[in-house]
Amino acid sequence: MCALGALIGLGVSVFIFFAHIRLGELHFWVYAFLTAVPIIVALPMVINDLRYPRINDVTTDVENPPVFVAALNALPNIDRNMAFPEHFGPIVIEGYSTVQPLIMDEAPAETFQRIKNLLEVQSGWVITHSDAVKGTLEGEVTTSVFRFVDDFVIRVSKQYGKARIDMRSKSRDGLVDAGANAKRIQAFLTQLERA
Repeated sequence: MCALGALIGLGVSVFIFFAHIRLGELHFWVYAFLTAVPIIVALPMVINDLRYPRINDVTTDVENPPVFVAALNALPNIDRNMAFPEHFGPIVIEGYSTVQPLIMDEAPAETFQRIKNLLEVQSGWVITHSDAVKGTLEGEVTTSVFRFVDDFVIRVSKQYGKARIDMRSKSRDGLVDAGANAKRIQAFLTQLERA
């Protein structure tokens, strides 16, 4: 967005230069304002992004993060390393302390089915891989505004007779996510807990 804003601003600046010569002072200020519009739009987005950790992959289990399987075969991910970056662990712990596994007082198989049912009704979410034996569900999320596609994986395991749900969400585009992955995880787990 910033690069696009800069290119548009540069193009309008060149136009203003020539318009100023031909049309005079009044038109100069009108075009100068138009040049500033892309910057005015992009600047709040940049400032907002700076509030969040500079990562694009978040998980509820930094020691043993859920692993992507189907996402490895998605065309945009063919040449990407889909392993969870080890140095992201401390950043997730410090920056997203509320991103935690969800423990539910029910059998893992029951929880797995509930998660699958919930995923199927999420707008913009598509399940790409389901393994009931390993307790993993994987898929893609398309964001509503910019249509970015992100990958997610959910793992259901047994812990002291209860179901433990871990989730990981990774952006395909950009080096930062403005908190989108952490928000996605928290929102989905909260929805699951209340369902």
